[in-house]
Amino acid sequence: MRTIRPLKKRVKSPPTSEWLRVVESFENLMEERVSEDAPRTKESLIDKDTLVVVTKAYDVTLRYYTAVLGGREHDRRAERLISQLWQKAGTRMKRYDPALANKLKAKNSFWSKKVTWDNETIHEVWPHLNAIRVCANRMDLKKEHFSAS
Repeated sequence: MRTIRPLKKRVKSPPTSEWLRVVESFENLMEERVSEDAPRTKESLIDKDTLVVVTKAYDVTLRYYTAVLGGREHDRRAERLISQLWQKAGTRMKRYDPALANKLKAKNSFWSKKVTWDNETIHEVWPHLNAIRVCANRMDLKKEHFSAS
């Protein structure tokens, strides 16, 4: 007699966030640029105008994340604004990393996916955004050092 085995139920892997991968790439680029091993030239750093745009993007993003994690409802308008800020940052970053700039474009569908804005993704992205903030601040200080020289 043949034994019938129950079919194994296929477990869906959790949706991965393209946003998380983009932020990780952004963090890697920023850390590369600010690294002590990087050549110490004004040109190796990201320009001041780009840093201002990046700073605004992560600042607004982190404030929104704080509100959502604090219990506020998701706000599609705020999410659209955040995606626009990051798209603008991507445009400014094109000369430093065209592939990253392309990932931040509006045509990418991850901006409209629920996983981009869910609490789990927020928790995963948060430390990367903080690392970008730290790198941007360090670059800004280095820029000031070159200006004073």
